[in-house]
Amino acid sequence: MRQEEMSTVGYDETFSDDIRALRQFREKQVKGDSEAIAIFQQDDNWFAFGDDADRLFERIGWQTSAKLMDEGAISWMDVNESGIMALKLNSIEVMKLNPKFGINIAGWSSEEDYKADRLSLAQQTIDYVRYSNENKDAIVNLGKYPVHSVEDGIDTINNINFVKFSGHDVNLFTESGSQVNLVAGQMWNVAMAEDYIISTGNMMDAQREDVLHTLKHYDSVEMQRLLKTEDIMEEYNTFLSKYRYDHVLMEQQDFYEALGDDAVSMANKYHLLLWDRDAGNGQSVPMVMLSMDQVDRVLSESDDVLIEESRIMESRDELALKPSPLNEGLHETLHFNESGIKKTRSGDFMVWARLNGVDLPDKEISPEMGIRYLRLTGGAEKEVVLRAALQQSYGAEISQIASRSQSAMVKM
Repeated sequence: MRQEEMSTVGYDETFSDDIRALRQFREKQVKGDSEAIAIFQQDDNWFAFGDDADRLFERIGWQTSAKLMDEGAISWMDVNESGIMALKLNSIEVMKLNPKFGINIAGWSSEEDYKADRLSLAQQTIDYVRYSNENKDAIVNLGKYPVHSVEDGIDTINNINFVKFSGHDVNLFTESGSQVNLVAGQMWNVAMAEDYIISTGNMMDAQREDVLHTLKHYDSVEMQRLLKTEDIMEEYNTFLSKYRYDHVLMEQQDFYEALGDDAVSMANKYHLLLWDRDAGNGQSVPMVMLSMDQVDRVLSESDDVLIEESRIMESRDELALKPSPLNEGLHETLHFNESGIKKTRSGDFMVWARLNGVDLPDKEISPEMGIRYLRLTGGAEKEVVLRAALQQSYGAEISQIASRSQSAMVKM
């Protein structure tokens, strides 16, 4: 038990009774000379307490919570599935025990140690990811993942762009370019970065398979394509922020391109074909690709388009492009009172809408479109993704629905 935790514990008679019962159960199940860490099951969750929790802290650095018994303070820790797998990858023997009597561990966590519990679960997820990566160098792109943080004593929100695994080290890189070290060697920098650890851990836990896939294929063609696309997007966004033009085109070897929201906006305004640029790892970036003739036409229609030469030159042949499904939503102006895309508990993605006060039936859409919509925080692309989903789902019947709704309103 660490000294700084002693001031946060509170006495709980029920907790003391639970611990005594668990100790007796453990003694019957575990041999006295066993080096195994005993964890106890409650419903779908696992937890460790006492010497087992303290040994986890000493051996692997996961944060413990603390409660006060009549005999003194005792440590405890929730353990998730990632934590169990991380222990196995770290060659730590785990013994799973399932007591047949009810234990209310949900009531153990006070407001003071709730954060410590969340931190521990985040550490477990990150450790599972880095042990699975076998200490190789790799970068996981997080897009823009907002996290709560404290800077100079002021609460703020910061965006994390990616996490880098380098040997035993783990570092986060924020949107502003600052670096936050989570793990140096085998030591967790808890005091420095616990808010970032919690948020990044939760994200990794939610997208664990995607993160592991990224790490596994880091040296693959698709990962190199992703990294190159990220570099080009960074260069393109620099042009957008540097110059005050409505649109920016980057000159490549044999074509001109616009990317992201700017590509969607240009495709909509100048009636251009919108492409999905394959960035690898299941990600895509909207793109318009213009010939010289098309550029001349655009420039003749507008005096607010800038052309800049890219320092990262590429040709049409090396691009992995496909017509974007968003083309269907570019010029659609379906008018709904409310609409959106949601993910169901079963993992499916559904588009929903309300027209003239009438709830339309939810319609299933492709996982690619659902994931694309939910990962966007806003902008032209998100709007067109929704319009495309609405057009695909309700376009054929929209006139009939509107007609029936108007008729019903007249009769009323």
